[in-house]
Amino acid sequence: MKPTLPGLFLGAILSLGLLPAAQAEVHDIDQLIDLNAMTPEEVYRFDPSYLWIEEGDSVRFLNSTGNHTVTALEGMWPEGAELVNIEHAPEAVISFDRPGIYGFRCKVHGRHGMYALVVVGMPEPNIDQIDFSKVSTPGRALLEQLLAEMQRDRVTR
Repeated sequence: MKPTLPGLFLGAILSLGLLPAAQAEVHDIDQLIDLNAMTPEEVYRFDPSYLWIEEGDSVRFLNSTGNHTVTALEGMWPEGAELVNIEHAPEAVISFDRPGIYGFRCKVHGRHGMYALVVVGMPEPNIDQIDFSKVSTPGRALLEQLLAEMQRDRVTR
């Protein structure tokens, strides 16, 4: 079969990498106080508390107001990635260019289990360095659940 002119043109574009790169996505994580929750651990929470995103994607943290904060967990952060500390911001966007596991907590409500986990790309860069020493008991229980969910997701990636 003889190649057509449009087919040759498309082949040249693909081989030269002239198509635009995939668009980075922005994912939302909200901070909630749910007074109708059934357990104390569900009252203060990030929603969602777990995301797996691609390198170059961003997370828009919503409602870091009042006593809510978004604070990096130093024992769950890839080496060399800048730590995050968001306070008094109705909206803040953080871009993630380094692969690994990123743990977050609310400084005030962390004692109630207000933690979140974001996996960027693949978890290998810091999966063996996870440290729970600065995590509350309810937070550790939640983070262990989220890490187990990440391990299940890892099988399909």
